[in-house]
Amino acid sequence: MELLIATHEGLASGLVSAHDMLAGKNDQIMTIELNDSGIRDFRKRFAELMDRYQSGQVLILTDLRNGTPHLVAKEYEEAHPDSVRVVSGVNLPMVLELGHHLLGSNLNDAADMAICVGRGDIDVDKMQMA
Repeated sequence: MELLIATHEGLASGLVSAHDMLAGKNDQIMTIELNDSGIRDFRKRFAELMDRYQSGQVLILTDLRNGTPHLVAKEYEEAHPDSVRVVSGVNLPMVLELGHHLLGSNLNDAADMAICVGRGDIDVDKMQMA
């Protein structure tokens, strides 16, 4: 299984850079970012990237539900329901955890893991009462 992080400019590359610093490089993690080249260019690059991984399973993590990267990824999930899953709200704990479990992971289990880890690492250290 492959992991694709699809975000607006700067976020995906930043997450992978942080992952690599903390956990080491993982060749199963790919990125694509929407930049100033526009939506048409993003769609083209996304299609080219997905064509390389047609035979395998791809978990796509996006930054913003219903943003362009998410909507383009959802189109691929709808066209390839057996091999593509999309999870929105990517964060560093998700990327770190999934980076350790990509080999041999089931696509649905990996998507569930992303959601559990992503939600589970959101916390407030100390709540101040007004």
